[in-house]
Amino acid sequence: MNLNEIKSFAPFCLSCLGRTCGKVGFGLDNRERGIEILNQLELQNNIDLYGQLISEDSNCKICDGLIGEIPNFINLVIDSMSEYSISSFKIGTVVDKDLLSTEAVFQSIFGEEIGEPIKSQLNREIGIGVWKATELEAKMDNPHAVAIIDTSYDTINLEIKSLFIEGNYNKYDRTVPQTRWPCNSCKGYGCKKCNGTGQLYPDSVQSLVAEPFIEATSCKEDLFHGMGREDIDAAMLGSGRPFVIELRMPKFRNLDLNMIENQINKKNESRIKVTNLKFVERSRVPELKNTVCDKTYRVDVSVFREDSIESLKKGAQRLTGTVIEQRTPMRVSHRRADLVRPRLINSIDVTSFEGNMAEMVIRAQHGTYIRELVSGDEGRTNPSFSSLVDATCKVEVLDVLNLHLKAKEEKND
Repeated sequence: MNLNEIKSFAPFCLSCLGRTCGKVGFGLDNRERGIEILNQLELQNNIDLYGQLISEDSNCKICDGLIGEIPNFINLVIDSMSEYSISSFKIGTVVDKDLLSTEAVFQSIFGEEIGEPIKSQLNREIGIGVWKATELEAKMDNPHAVAIIDTSYDTINLEIKSLFIEGNYNKYDRTVPQTRWPCNSCKGYGCKKCNGTGQLYPDSVQSLVAEPFIEATSCKEDLFHGMGREDIDAAMLGSGRPFVIELRMPKFRNLDLNMIENQINKKNESRIKVTNLKFVERSRVPELKNTVCDKTYRVDVSVFREDSIESLKKGAQRLTGTVIEQRTPMRVSHRRADLVRPRLINSIDVTSFEGNMAEMVIRAQHGTYIRELVSGDEGRTNPSFSSLVDATCKVEVLDVLNLHLKAKEEKND
């Protein structure tokens, strides 16, 4: 080790000196390593070097006093997490690039790949300090809180792990969309058209489900992830549609899901219903969003021609097992790519026909536009029920009866 090179970086604290060999000498902290290295240098050079090399933590030219700031950083982290109900945490630090560069050059004097970065020491010692003061578990994987300390400005960026709750919802109110729908006029800011709410519709499945969760957790934001969605004026019946609600930055994490489920259902009776609430991890969201399955619908269809149920049943039989071609419907063409999509129609059953109203039960491949399957959408869906019975047909009422999830069906088998 070249003493003159080392002196060119002086004065420095014992921790920064010890960190140059931070990956060797088990059982020692960096300050203790620094004392050992200093003793070796003095023996090699037969001179007292403490006064020439070593400074108080606050005057160190290597860390610029950061090691001496560790108690302050510990208090900053504890204060930032104090209002959150958590049981585990992780520490991260942001350190000035020039400081890291100086440290790297200094450590290269002592040998390659044996030094410990200052960020590692900061993260470890701040973490130990927080643990001792709070008894929270320091956890590398999936902690409740991650505190990122910007050491240049003494600020904390606190990330609190979101809560994810899965369940199934039924929707009976045909005026409620699945998720919040910002007002087209004000883009969510509030105006006369939306009565200052910022929403095109006053309620949604999302808002009705989220309300008791927001109250219980004091979260900053909620997101609603559904396994597909139904039209606003469609009911969701049967066993319901799977969903995950995400609660961001929750202050409280211990929830009684049975109680919340009962609160939602009691307050929104005849509008929506939720079942099977359970905690899940973030990974469940993409799993749910990427799940595709056949669906069964019940539709009330107006038939603008005198006809018989036998004639309608023949048309339904001709569609059963057919792969239709559906061009993006006109009603959604402003927000969907203009494509032609093949879709399998598993079955169509005409269950009743009275006056000019027919009731049908349809099972179709995921992504099938049922209204256009019936109407034909001016030829954009081919073949359609209307074209096969040679009559103008229109869906008046649509209910989703079932989502045919493979795992559930195999279990039932």
